[in-house]
Amino acid sequence: MTSGEQQPQAVAGTAAYPQVSGAYVSQAPQQSDMANAATRLANLQLNAGASSQPPQQQSFGPGYGNTAPTASAAAAAAGGMTSSNHLTAAPVSAAAAMAQQQQITSSAPVAAPGPGYSSRPGTTFAPGYGPPNPNMQAPPPARTSMDANVRPPPMQHQQHPPLQQPSLSLPPLVGPLLQFVNVELERALWHGSVLVLTNESLLPHGARPLPAQNTAHSNGPGSTHSGYSAGPSGSGMHGGPTPVAGGVQTTNLHVPVVEVWDDGIHGPGTGKPKTFAAKALYTEPTYKYTFWRIDITLPLPQESEVDVAYQVFWGADETAVQSHSARPTYSFRLPAQASQWRMCVTSNNQFSRTVPEAARVSLNGSGPVFRDLLTKHKTNPFHVWIGTGGQFNGEGVWDDCEHVLRPFLLPGLDNLRRSRVVWTTDMVAAVERWYLLEYLRQWFGVGGNSPHEMEGQSCFRQAAETIPYSFTPDSEIFPGFGSYIPVLQSSPVFMGLRSIGVKYFALFQAHTMPTLAHSEHDFIGEGYHSIKRLGPYTALLTLDTRTERHLAGIIDRHSYDMLFAELEARVPMTATNLIVIASNPIIFPRTKNFEMLLRSANNAGLTTLFSYAVNGRQARNHWMDKDRFGESMAVTRLNDFWTSAAHKSERSFVVHALQEFSRRRSCRVTFASGHVNCLSSAHFRTYTDSKFDPRRHPEQRGFVSDFRSMIQLTVSGLVQEPADGLTLRAYHFAGKSAPFDMYTEEKLYHTFNVDVNHLPPPNNNQKLLGRRSYGIIIEHDFDNDRQRPGLLSFFYVENETCTGTAMPYIIRIPSLRFPHLPVANEGRPQMKHSVSYRNYTGAGALQNNGSSGGGELGGDPYSYNVPGMDN
Repeated sequence: MTSGEQQPQAVAGTAAYPQVSGAYVSQAPQQSDMANAATRLANLQLNAGASSQPPQQQSFGPGYGNTAPTASAAAAAAGGMTSSNHLTAAPVSAAAAMAQQQQITSSAPVAAPGPGYSSRPGTTFAPGYGPPNPNMQAPPPARTSMDANVRPPPMQHQQHPPLQQPSLSLPPLVGPLLQFVNVELERALWHGSVLVLTNESLLPHGARPLPAQNTAHSNGPGSTHSGYSAGPSGSGMHGGPTPVAGGVQTTNLHVPVVEVWDDGIHGPGTGKPKTFAAKALYTEPTYKYTFWRIDITLPLPQESEVDVAYQVFWGADETAVQSHSARPTYSFRLPAQASQWRMCVTSNNQFSRTVPEAARVSLNGSGPVFRDLLTKHKTNPFHVWIGTGGQFNGEGVWDDCEHVLRPFLLPGLDNLRRSRVVWTTDMVAAVERWYLLEYLRQWFGVGGNSPHEMEGQSCFRQAAETIPYSFTPDSEIFPGFGSYIPVLQSSPVFMGLRSIGVKYFALFQAHTMPTLAHSEHDFIGEGYHSIKRLGPYTALLTLDTRTERHLAGIIDRHSYDMLFAELEARVPMTATNLIVIASNPIIFPRTKNFEMLLRSANNAGLTTLFSYAVNGRQARNHWMDKDRFGESMAVTRLNDFWTSAAHKSERSFVVHALQEFSRRRSCRVTFASGHVNCLSSAHFRTYTDSKFDPRRHPEQRGFVSDFRSMIQLTVSGLVQEPADGLTLRAYHFAGKSAPFDMYTEEKLYHTFNVDVNHLPPPNNNQKLLGRRSYGIIIEHDFDNDRQRPGLLSFFYVENETCTGTAMPYIIRIPSLRFPHLPVANEGRPQMKHSVSYRNYTGAGALQNNGSSGGGELGGDPYSYNVPGMDN
């Protein structure tokens, strides 16, 4: 930042996030009416028959339809915006808040139906929508992974008695789970999907589902280059309904069906709903649960948002026919073409098993912060729920499956011998059962929860039914996967757990199968990376930092090639914001010195003494412990971080590539992350240097013209216990301002100069705050021109009594206005070969050969050119 820029400060506010007043108002959160999920599932009456109707016609606002998308804004004025207009959190007056209300909030009046899904002559679109400009270069088709799934290791049979199946009362129908898929700008369509699980009790005698995961699919009519279907997606699998003109052909109705009312007027029992039939993804072998995906496509209204109601029911039931009023009804908010999108950001939605009961009691269980988020959602519904990881916690697989994993977990067994333990069919069966039942327990309460988990689990289920989500994995395999030493990471047991953990992440959180994720469902590379458009001005780049992870790298280099190629193709030219979702923060305290200290203490057997010296008379910190494999828990966790020394070169490449994308597109890049169980905000920015003329180097003018300025937003856990004092002190010690390269500085902000109780934060740590929280990000038009909206971010932090949230911390992120100068190479990033990604060695250090041109490659597996750079 320049010397005149202000740091983010605490802002006192009310419970309603769009309105921020200058005075602190402490309000007890309203008690939301939480429906009991078990009762709802038990009372779910199956219905027969399905109605359908032809697609409604759709009206388009100015700038949609045949209007070409606008390109990036013209060159900005030389002065730029003053530093006080961004990244500040000054109190907002009530009058100013009311003035901003119309921009940030929106009601849900009725949107008039109009002409069809496709553009027609004479129709118009809102800005950023409609067919692409014929003068623009057509984006290349989406690439698929060369080998999307790592095959599980070979299995061997063990000769011992069959395992006893646990006696459980399982519901016949589980769900729904609502996922946001994408927005199709060309036709102003919203794409989503609903996941439903059913077991064999709903099928007539003798009818059994086919092995859906072995059936190949192909995109049907209406699919786009992005891979998702543009229309209602049925399938002939299981003899189910197939889509035909004007409705559903009912060859066999033993499938789930979703009925949708999206006109804002009608609902169950009134009007004629749109009907979408399911296709089967997978049938679990033990409990015979079949996973069904129902693709939903809806036209975006022109000006006014609408509340969409939907019901899920079994397509055929020979024993009962119930009216619409007998089924549960769910709803979600569909944005309009003119809407400014609203997103909530969460992390770590489950308690870890290591959290003691006393800590759960002191935090009032899992519900207070989650309940507050739902209260905000009911007041002003979110369009997308962004999960940065930790939606599911797989840490219990080692303990609960210990009976079959015992050969791998024998005490005293060294890791080399562990790597030779075979992955058996008994292990496959037990681990697969565990992941299914644990998802049902953590997400739906099946099988029971502790009293301190029930409210949070109920809130999660309600949120997943009513807020379209977009999740990325973190602890979904088991915490720390990918950060262990290679001999463990490549062992058959680790790879077997990975195969099953990834499969159930794909099923529950991505509504797909590993065999379909890349060919049909729009995921990129070797993992579950995705690019989604939130209207014409904001795009989400979601990085899967767990599936491909190993000790030397986070994402496979081939996936990077595909990601940055697709980034150019899928992000519209009108986009002013790119939000990069990664489970771990890109900008966070560097851990190199901390890692060296911990390794030295561990090797010298001084971990107990070291812990006592830091904590005084407090209980020993679990970071000093060793895990079940004899590895330091602290070192394994620190290896997870982007700022770990092992990932220095890879992190540099990612940031440089995004800087280049930001420069060429004049698009602001913002990072959103979680995982670390504390709040923080940070930034990259260009160093101010008087030898660079601002007329020739616009990045020297300040934040608004600086393509290297990127903001990091890091939320703490929504449910998980916050980081303890030792951890926060260690992060604070390492969180010094440091050069990222010779042109870029990275720095943590002093965001939390006051705590939620208006007192100085613990240990005067103004950079990191150890309280539970969630984030809200809203598209916000700072210039009131509806052309280049920026982002307005809120941190909602748990109050001192653990009954809700107390106050928001606000960070303003204006859009980038980097001018495209007419002279060639003017304003290009000042990136020399010495700081480009391919000149880092595997250890992250440069091997300078004595020339000013930089160094030689030292065996870095991620060494290749930054996209768009002239090397």
